[in-house]
This record gives sequence, C-alpha cells and structure tokens, in this order.
Amino acid sequence: MPEDDPGDPDGAPLSEIADSEQEFDQELGKAMGEAAKKLRTGEMTEAEFYEQFHDQVVEEFGFDDRPVEPDED
Repeated sequence: MPEDDPGDPDGAPLSEIADSEQEFDQELGKAMGEAAKKLRTGEMTEAEFYEQFHDQVVEEFGFDDRPVEPDED
C-alpha cells in the first residue's frame, strides 16, 4: 500500500474495500462537502450536520455509523 493511500481502520486500502462499479449520489456528496465547510468554520454543529444528512446517508448506504449522536431534545 502506498504511504499516501488512505485506508480503513482495519488496515485495508480503500481501493480494496471500495466497489468501483458502485455509483453513489454525487449531489449528496457535494451537499455534505459544503456542509462540512460550515462545520469547520463553526456555522454548523456536528449534531446539526448529523441530523441534516442522517436519513440520506441511511438511504444511500443502508446504515449510518458516524460517531455523532443527534441532539436529544
């Protein structure tokens, strides 16, 4: 594995775990990227980010194992 090739926590390079034939929702990726910029600048909290994308992530990938829990009101 090249030194700059990111991998999963179990040590497998992403190229080995990603299904190259799989197509993912490009718009979801773009929206999450834009929201991540807001998260970084403090315009959005992690909980707000989680809440905004939870349902879409579950629909797209079948699960949402992100470590942030939504705010409980």
